[in-house]
Amino acid sequence: MAEKGLLMREDISLQSIRRWLQDNPSEGRMLMQENESFTFFRLLEGEGPIGSGGFVLTAERSLAVDRRFIPLGAPVWISGTQPDEKNPSGEPVALHRLLVAQDTGGAISGPLRGDVFWGFGERAEILAGHMAHGATFYILLPKAVAIRLEENADEAMAK
Repeated sequence: MAEKGLLMREDISLQSIRRWLQDNPSEGRMLMQENESFTFFRLLEGEGPIGSGGFVLTAERSLAVDRRFIPLGAPVWISGTQPDEKNPSGEPVALHRLLVAQDTGGAISGPLRGDVFWGFGERAEILAGHMAHGATFYILLPKAVAIRLEENADEAMAK
């Protein structure tokens, strides 16, 4: 949408995209037909969504990653910012916490990409919809695993 000049890159959020689609229904349908990404939904019975690692995702503790760079199941300390839930378009607030790499996603590509699973409900929608903040990742791994992962990452970056 930014490339087409429909929304300013810095203004893009779940909420701004939703508003634009509501205000421009026919253009929105055409735009969505250009997008090759699809999301499929199914009714879940049990505790919640299951990540790529086969585990139930935990709100504010599960992280989607590119598994070429961060192995599923790895603990990741994240240090950065997140939207202020009381003023999501305003100044971000600190985000420092331990997450676990439990999922992957089509838009999560590269060594420094991740997506926090915020959970369900209005608060989660606000946080997820406005989350586009930088962070530093610290992957907590045994040394032997870290060395092997670094070798695999070098190969993946060369492709």
